[in-house]
Amino acid sequence: MFDLIRNAKYLIAGNPHTSAETLKDLARSRDIAIRARIAENVSTPIGTLLRLLNDPHRDVRLGLAENSALPVNILMQLADDEDPDVRYGLAENNSLPTWILESLAEDENPYIAHRATQTISQLSDHPLVQAVA
Repeated sequence: MFDLIRNAKYLIAGNPHTSAETLKDLARSRDIAIRARIAENVSTPIGTLLRLLNDPHRDVRLGLAENSALPVNILMQLADDEDPDVRYGLAENNSLPTWILESLAEDENPYIAHRATQTISQLSDHPLVQAVA
């Protein structure tokens, strides 16, 4: 029964049609996977995202790094996250502004810098980017 409830909460947390109030309530869950799922949700309200930005568990902040609808101020804070896995996850996000990827390409961690460089390269190879250039 517990797994059924947990699975339902997990699905609700990732649904972009879930109400802001429900997402806010679920963000208080003790379950790291549910908080991470809310962090990934493009419909999560800004106040909830800001709270999740300070979550002690890196998996939650990694969820934020995968969210394609984050405001720039949260992206900038994630780019300075103390955990290299969070910065690496952000460097993989091809929906970031190029200037944040360029910043990550200068990261002291060579894996992060390399991943950000790869993401920039992938973006510049994309046909739509070439058409605009």
